[in-house]
Amino acid sequence: MRVAVVTDSASNLPREVIAEHGIHVVPMILKFGEEVLYDGVDLDVQDFYRRLVDEQVPASTSAPSAGDYRDVFERALADADVTVCVTVASFLSVSHEAAVQAAASFGERVRVVDSGSASLGEGLAVLEAARAASDGAGADQVAARAADVASRTAFVATIDTFEFLRRGGRVNALMAYAATTLNIKPVFAVRGGKVEQLGRPRTRARALDRIVEEVRRGAGHGRPRIGVAHANCAEEAAALAERLRAEFDPKETLVSAFTPLMGAHTGPGVLGVAFWR
Repeated sequence: MRVAVVTDSASNLPREVIAEHGIHVVPMILKFGEEVLYDGVDLDVQDFYRRLVDEQVPASTSAPSAGDYRDVFERALADADVTVCVTVASFLSVSHEAAVQAAASFGERVRVVDSGSASLGEGLAVLEAARAASDGAGADQVAARAADVASRTAFVATIDTFEFLRRGGRVNALMAYAATTLNIKPVFAVRGGKVEQLGRPRTRARALDRIVEEVRRGAGHGRPRIGVAHANCAEEAAALAERLRAEFDPKETLVSAFTPLMGAHTGPGVLGVAFWR
């Protein structure tokens, strides 16, 4: 039995990893004012951040439709017997619901797994599902592998500026002004199907120290698998990845840029680490 793996573009896996493992990706949808774009298809990441900062055009996002998922399932099943689809957390997006609706058209040929996370917190579970499929695992085993890794994965990140959250109406102007004035760099985690606030450090360096501390707590004495995701701050991401390699000797370290989907809400400068062991 051949099993194909599908995910949405919120998983943030590097393109070379997607190509290597034959993963099918359903793009999320971006809107620049009235302009509609497909995440990872119609807009280069660097161009996106330039427009977001320079043009100050309101950016918003939406999930793929059930029809979008159905189209990708059909393509995946052209060369496979069964498809396992791993989605962004259902509490963060209706993308999961759309995937479930689309899967109903295919009966037992499509299984849907809620990653309970986003970015590389989702992506690491997708990658392990794809590896299991390549090793010849059946659909049940591939889905179980994705669910198991997702349950053990945490994604910890920091936001560099409140400006884009203010633009999107997620924080008010007074809160954004206060946070900027105090140089607050909040650290949060997505794990166990929920978002946790971990702290409000007042420098970037302290925020990164807090992220590393969370990896230290979660990794224990084992060698974790790690993914570093960044929003237009590649040099910082590379430095953080090297720091994590030196301390934890991870089995694997991925570094990937946030898709525009994520950056639309937070703007540039977001830096996060997903990990599991």
